[in-house]
Amino acid sequence: MRATWRRLLSWWRRTDPPLRRSAPSDDDWPSAWRGYDRATGARPDSVPTLALATDDGRPRHVRFDGIDGDYLIDRKLRVVDLPRSRTQLARQHEALERARLTATWEVPSEAERALAAAMLARAGARRIKLRVVRP
Repeated sequence: MRATWRRLLSWWRRTDPPLRRSAPSDDDWPSAWRGYDRATGARPDSVPTLALATDDGRPRHVRFDGIDGDYLIDRKLRVVDLPRSRTQLARQHEALERARLTATWEVPSEAERALAAAMLARAGARRIKLRVVRP
């Protein structure tokens, strides 16, 4: 069991190009939002991924939901201002800065947009834009 896990980790830690379009998606849960949670340019079997090196040199992959032209899309069903959300925001922004790309958060309502705008302003995330997409 441990040997299998180590092989999986060694395979996952291999160096990758900055943008991988073939990372497997882990979105297998049934949802009433099925039509909404597929972003523009999304494929059901893969998600765009940016590689981000951590401080100790290990690669970490930052996933997005789709691609729309030159923008990476991250579709949010709900925006919450919690420590894990702020950490995800920081990871996304750092990966976008290093890759010199821009992302768009798609949110379902104006209220969610206002909350996300406040989060982005506090974090100083200039490479993430907002767009309201109705479910």
